[in-house]
Amino acid sequence: MTNLFFDIPLRTEENVFHAVIEIPKNSRVKYEYNEKLGVIEIDRVFRTPVAYPQNYGFFPRTWNQFDKDPMDVIVISSETFIPGALVQVRLVGMIEMDDSGELDHKILAIPVGHSDYTHIKDIQDLDSEITENLIWFLSHYKDREEGKEVKILGLKDAKTALQFIDDCEAEFEKKHS
Repeated sequence: MTNLFFDIPLRTEENVFHAVIEIPKNSRVKYEYNEKLGVIEIDRVFRTPVAYPQNYGFFPRTWNQFDKDPMDVIVISSETFIPGALVQVRLVGMIEMDDSGELDHKILAIPVGHSDYTHIKDIQDLDSEITENLIWFLSHYKDREEGKEVKILGLKDAKTALQFIDDCEAEFEKKHS
């Protein structure tokens, strides 16, 4: 059985990456990949009455040293993807955030070959409605969880996101080699 965290290569070609979907767009269920068991499991159902505005997942073979998890990715699409789907993406930016005192950045990406988004090369090319909705969601999705507070620290461009994922790839190699 293929482990989506360990066995899938991060890169498919230069600046094209594999992303694994954990949470489909419009879901209130927080799915999380269990890399030890190799399955997607239900972590919780949000108490907050809001749903993920975009598809959400992780990059295989990455490790974010700040939140001690695979690097998170938000895959922007007009379509909803199923948990466990593998999608090739291009990075367009990153949302830097603090989740209850822990840095927990989210890389923003678009699916390769998605005709609605071929013109998007960087975060400033995204419709402001998309980034505003993501910022609002990330600022509020934990509002009803006791002791949780999320602060948005800023938006970064594709070049910064690429450097961050390179760092997370190197951190994976150190931790899992």
